[in-house]
Amino acid sequence: MENLISLIGTSCNFVQGYFFFKTVSCLLKPREPRFLQILAWMLCTLVSSVVIFAQDPVNILVVLCLFFGTTLFFEGPWYLKISAVMILYPIATALNFLLNNIGTWIFFTFWGGMGFTNLLFSNLAEIVPLLFWFVFYRSMNRRLLKARQLLDRRSWLFLSLICLASLTAVVSLVCFTPNLAPAAYPCMLACIATNFTSIYLASYLADTIQADMERKNLRLQKDYYEELEKNQLQIRRLRHDMNSHFAVVDSLLKDRNIKEALEYLEKLMGYIETGNRPFCKNSVVNALLNAKYNQASEQNIDCFFSISIDGFTKLDDITLCSVFANTLDNAIEACSKIPSGQQRKISAKARYTKEGYFSYEIVNTKENEVQKRKGRFLTDKEDPHSHGLGIASVQEIIEKNGGTLDISYTEKEFRLTIFL
Repeated sequence: MENLISLIGTSCNFVQGYFFFKTVSCLLKPREPRFLQILAWMLCTLVSSVVIFAQDPVNILVVLCLFFGTTLFFEGPWYLKISAVMILYPIATALNFLLNNIGTWIFFTFWGGMGFTNLLFSNLAEIVPLLFWFVFYRSMNRRLLKARQLLDRRSWLFLSLICLASLTAVVSLVCFTPNLAPAAYPCMLACIATNFTSIYLASYLADTIQADMERKNLRLQKDYYEELEKNQLQIRRLRHDMNSHFAVVDSLLKDRNIKEALEYLEKLMGYIETGNRPFCKNSVVNALLNAKYNQASEQNIDCFFSISIDGFTKLDDITLCSVFANTLDNAIEACSKIPSGQQRKISAKARYTKEGYFSYEIVNTKENEVQKRKGRFLTDKEDPHSHGLGIASVQEIIEKNGGTLDISYTEKEFRLTIFL
């Protein structure tokens, strides 16, 4: 009977650890292969179920280090790993402290003794944290997943700073509170509530970002249809005027003004080429590329776009457009500083393979010297607040999605390469 009761308690610990592991997985992706995930589950079980006593700095600090070590079995940027610890560790520690202290008080007040009753009570009490982490995971998993997808590094560091107050309070209360001191209980509950609120704050920020992205998506679609309507109107006008154009060319040729006829045809071809070009099948991205192509052409920049991204869904349209727009804007800006008559050239190539790999390379000629400060690229824009935000924004997007961004340059050329 005693073995059965102990087995029930141990099983509750592992199930509790599983839900804690699943909660961590909402913020960080477990590493492959499977045995590493099982090991991470075991470590999460230890972190979430270690008994925390009052005036016990060793346990609480060792478990904190263990939790940081556990994040090594998960994939994700360093700031997200810190946030996972800052958000979840104070909740787990405060919960275990309260359950141990309140449970001890209840047991010795109403039962007492160290025999079978103690074994039964201590093992059945493991159901409480199991239920807590089950409810926590079920209620918070979507909020955490959305926050992981949408929040940037600055937002996560801001949340970590808020939760650092809870972590400091929990550690201080555990280290300096006398045994069974009820005065610590409201503070512990407040720490749990603070971190719950932080998760709701992260979810609110994610909802705000998503709403902003949807507005941008609608604006891009509006711009796309306006561009399409403009091109259709241009084509209709061209068809209407085509007979007149042919008559002009015919007249010039009959008068043997070959040079003027060729110049007229060249201008006419340039007018025709300003229509919508099929760079890729993604209509939103294609509209953006057309806009940037036209912008570059107006500044006499020779552009070559080779975009093959059919089936690429890891980045949504807004994020993908942000990558293309920022890099192309930087390239156009650099080329525009090259004196007229010299080579102004931009080459942009993007490819998505069947194996699931995305690559993007943009190369542009340049004249100005590349400026860096503290590892950050600067622009020549007059507004100091806009320095390097384009590349920094792209780099943050790529790092957030587990990719790499490489930059190289020579005296006359700048190259940016992305792998995702």
